[in-house]
Amino acid sequence: MSLKFNKKVVLGLSDPLELVSQPYKIVAERLGISEQRLLRIIRKYKSAGLIRRVGTVLGHFKAGYKCNALVMWQVEDAGLETAGKIFAGFPQVTHCYARQTYPDWPYNLYTMVHARNKNESQTIIKAMSTKAGITSYKIQFTVKEFKKIKSDLKEILS
Repeated sequence: MSLKFNKKVVLGLSDPLELVSQPYKIVAERLGISEQRLLRIIRKYKSAGLIRRVGTVLGHFKAGYKCNALVMWQVEDAGLETAGKIFAGFPQVTHCYARQTYPDWPYNLYTMVHARNKNESQTIIKAMSTKAGITSYKIQFTVKEFKKIKSDLKEILS
């Protein structure tokens, strides 16, 4: 496969998928290939590490999830991997990542939790705390969203 064709495939997969029973068939038709070939290409890209997954992006506000909370957790280094996996397993968590600590900032694990309201958010965070056995954390609730767009792969791949 040529680099040009690979770029077309990646761009085709980055567009929103149709809400139909066979969304990849539509993408394949746009690329001029069979659905089976597209699925083989996706599996090849995945096994080569070129893509991690093909997923959906939920418009949280439109779906009724109006409370977003960034939770900063203080986790012992030895438990970081375990806590990260526990937190990432919560369906309300869309981001879960480790960061460096500083002498005046001991928080090293961050999660983004989405809920319908503050009460629900706090209930989810408490459940996360209990399940992971982590009790030292801070919560920052979103006040205003300034920008939320997906990457422009056309610009990146040109």
